[in-house]
Amino acid sequence: MERTHSGNSILSDKPYSPLPDNTLTLRDEEAARRVSIHFRQVPSQRRSERSKHERILRRLIRLDHRLDVEDGEIDDKSLAGIVTTADSVFFGGALAGRVQWDWSSEERYQTELIGTTALRHRADGNGIETLIVLSEPILKNPQYDRRLLLSAFLHELVHCYLFIQCGFEARIEGGHTPGFHTIARIIDDWVGGGYLSLCNMKANLSHFRKDRFRDDRQKS
Repeated sequence: MERTHSGNSILSDKPYSPLPDNTLTLRDEEAARRVSIHFRQVPSQRRSERSKHERILRRLIRLDHRLDVEDGEIDDKSLAGIVTTADSVFFGGALAGRVQWDWSSEERYQTELIGTTALRHRADGNGIETLIVLSEPILKNPQYDRRLLLSAFLHELVHCYLFIQCGFEARIEGGHTPGFHTIARIIDDWVGGGYLSLCNMKANLSHFRKDRFRDDRQKS
């Protein structure tokens, strides 16, 4: 058993075998459909609040493309803001009180993983709660720009949403169900320009190197 810096225990991922009466496909599709409807159909009484959250989230994500400056660093306060605003813009409040995150430097988070999401039943019996575990050695490495952490964190938030909505069955296919791809594409399209590439299951770390960003900007 591994532990995060805060003492949260991490169990190694085990492949999920669906039961014969598995109904994930329907629930997965419905969960993705809810995100699509929530994102595109905003009641008039919520438009002002929604617009505010969109502006905050876009600011937290893009920072006017200033990827190579120190004030672009993402701290835990920024991550909390991303959870709150992303929940408002995309997930319809489903994440509220059900998502935590922590950092790990355990061996597999040094080379193999940049982020994972664990889930468990809430102690009060009211559904699922989730814990995102982020790789401190990789995601806080100064050679990478802030998009790597943003991409990893939002990627895991999609997993959180599907775990909360669909339960443990959302772990099939490594959690990358058709619903996952649908939601990731909605967020990618909203952010724009292939900025985060949430649909990529494994991050191409070289894509997020600061020196590559500087070279690409000089060529443009």
